[in-house]
Amino acid sequence: MILENEDLFVELKLTGAELTRIYSKTTKLEYLWEGDSEYWNRQSPVLFPIVGGLKDKKYVVDGVEYELSQHGFARDGKFKIIEQAADFVILELQDSEESLKVYPFKFSLQITYSIDKNKISVGYKVINKDSKEILFSIGGHPGFRCPLVNGSSFEDYYFEFPEDEKPIQTFINIEVGLRKEKTSQVDLGKKISLKYDLFENDALIYEGLKSTEVSLLSSKHPHGLKFRFTNFNYLAFWTKGKDAPFICIEPWCGIADSEEGQNEFSEKLGVEKLAMDEVFDTEYSMELF
Repeated sequence: MILENEDLFVELKLTGAELTRIYSKTTKLEYLWEGDSEYWNRQSPVLFPIVGGLKDKKYVVDGVEYELSQHGFARDGKFKIIEQAADFVILELQDSEESLKVYPFKFSLQITYSIDKNKISVGYKVINKDSKEILFSIGGHPGFRCPLVNGSSFEDYYFEFPEDEKPIQTFINIEVGLRKEKTSQVDLGKKISLKYDLFENDALIYEGLKSTEVSLLSSKHPHGLKFRFTNFNYLAFWTKGKDAPFICIEPWCGIADSEEGQNEFSEKLGVEKLAMDEVFDTEYSMELF
């Protein structure tokens, strides 16, 4: 599928409702990571109905144990188009016989991609189609080329917030892919200079940010992007290993299980609870320059 206007050319696929290309006609640059199994073969997966990993890959609802792999099943789900125009598309994933075996809730997950000038907006809508409260987490995981421009390097780039930030940082036990109970308040100021050593222990995960936007910028050229996020509990940054030529900006409603935790889904940190017939909405956007 293609979304296109005078400034942007955007491609996405039905499997996982995943963005596969973001090209700026203005800057003549490709912004989205192209995917490469040497580093990370995904590009912009949707995280649902969990974010991160589960302890022992299992969780419990109403006394019944279920199993889900990291980040859930939506990223590999078969979405369908429910509305489309030149500058937007709405995709939907519904519960199925197969999904109910691993996630015991009836739902509609609708994802809207829209473009306006040089901005791409991504809207998440979860509709409770069940006769009871449903539980879930949801998040974005778009990866961007870094370096963005030939001749620059990963270390030439930095994140900049509009406000001085002192968020709570959560840490991951990379051996098991679960979060550590211990957190720490960190003084970021307005800037995070990128270097691969920052990601030796997986993602940088922050909670309690005052800012609702962050920019990816370079000291060597004027190009980058502004990433806006609203109604998300956490913001994470991630890349995979030394020399990986991408950086992910990940807005999350939810987080991985604790390495010391238990499997009761209703008590999971960051889980969203949606009453019958209620709707959950949130959105993030990317403005390119």
